[in-house]
Amino acid sequence: MDPIVLDMMKYAEIEKKTPKLTRPETSALSGAVSFEELLSSSMKEVNTLQLESDALVTKLATGDVEDISEVVLASSRAEIALKMFLELRNKFVDAYQQLSRISG
Repeated sequence: MDPIVLDMMKYAEIEKKTPKLTRPETSALSGAVSFEELLSSSMKEVNTLQLESDALVTKLATGDVEDISEVVLASSRAEIALKMFLELRNKFVDAYQQLSRISG
């Protein structure tokens, strides 16, 4: 079989396993998502990605993984999600500190 076709099939299989981001349920009164719900669901999603990455690394160590690219992709996804979440946290802390200086 053509190597390009094999790569495309491998990519399609990885896409099926990739978790899709879900939007938290909206509030019945306002029809909008609260900041707390959004932050909470984001933290859960980052944690899920980290746990999936850890599970694949454990499988790799025991020899249960057929394709190392799955492990690399899961680890990269988890790393990027964590870095992005930490940057958001840093921005929130910075904004809070600036507001406290203004009102102080």
